[in-house]
Amino acid sequence: MDIERENNKEFKGSIAIGPLVGLPSSDWVGEDIANYLLKKGVRVQKFGSFDTHIEADFIIVVKLMPEVEWLIKQSERGKKVLYAPVDIFHSSYVYWLYKARLRLFSGYLLHNDRLGKLISKASNGPQFFIEHYLKYQVEQNGELDKRQEILWVGHLEYIPSLVKYISDNNPEFKIRVLSDLEKLPYYENYLEKNICEMGYKYSIEKVSYDTVRISNVLVEQWSEAKQDKLMRHCVAAFDTKMDSFGHNLKPPTKAQMFIYNKIPFACSEYSFSFKYFKERGLRVAKLNEINYLMSDEYRDRVVEFSDTQLWRVKIERVASSYLFACEKSILPTSCSSTYLYLVGSVNFIVYLYLRVSDKLKQYLILKI
Repeated sequence: MDIERENNKEFKGSIAIGPLVGLPSSDWVGEDIANYLLKKGVRVQKFGSFDTHIEADFIIVVKLMPEVEWLIKQSERGKKVLYAPVDIFHSSYVYWLYKARLRLFSGYLLHNDRLGKLISKASNGPQFFIEHYLKYQVEQNGELDKRQEILWVGHLEYIPSLVKYISDNNPEFKIRVLSDLEKLPYYENYLEKNICEMGYKYSIEKVSYDTVRISNVLVEQWSEAKQDKLMRHCVAAFDTKMDSFGHNLKPPTKAQMFIYNKIPFACSEYSFSFKYFKERGLRVAKLNEINYLMSDEYRDRVVEFSDTQLWRVKIERVASSYLFACEKSILPTSCSSTYLYLVGSVNFIVYLYLRVSDKLKQYLILKI
């Protein structure tokens, strides 16, 4: 659903946005939008935890899932609570853990249509498609000498998919990889488990103070300055999310960042990013279409698309879509706490089964 609202002053209510806990998602989807709306005169309360007393008419919850008691309390107070899950459903067991609570929201702010189909199995609340506004915008100098490098930017959780792509395809072009290496101590077990699960050898080697080699893939520490520099110099970019439950529900954030900055981009055809741009008139290059990715023809198409569609990801339009969603939200049908706890208990059994099965599978793979 595409919504454009020109005058934020038409909105008469008040909004609370949070929990703002310093995560990239709570900053991008929450903090930045809250600050923009405040500058435009909208009454906005920012909150950092679910313990905060909230007096706003509408509450937008970003990613973190509140407890059942909190949701029931807000409903009893007549507060409309909207949920922006972003990428919280990284596995099917997380969905089952939170499934009963989904029926207590007044609406959903979604970055991925596929996630909407999943949520509709638990709730018939209204859904609103929202964009990630273009947070990282770089100046493109037409005379800048482009290096024959292709850029990959992503969290450490996506490194296994990159290892798989490079191992399977042995690309000839130079790849620059930026990731959140400051979190590496917390992700080493995850990386080992996932890389071994795919059948590849796991290894890690420190190359310099800001660079490591993970299973023969050189990974550099991400910074906004380094990303900006490489986006101006690289000839193209790509993403390697795999065909999995969690990856298929991810927002198309990275693809938007590159394409709306006029940088040719490639991804797998099953990625939501591929679907997102196809529905808006751009057929994104596939991972096996390297010649097309590097071609002047594709670059021209990306530039033309960005010139005509950039309005979609401007912060003023994205912020307005939040206001529209609040106005169109609907209080959920009341449910007794006893019923919710019973349903939640059944769902928890499913969650526990899926979680234990996943852990057992990981253990067996690492033992082998």
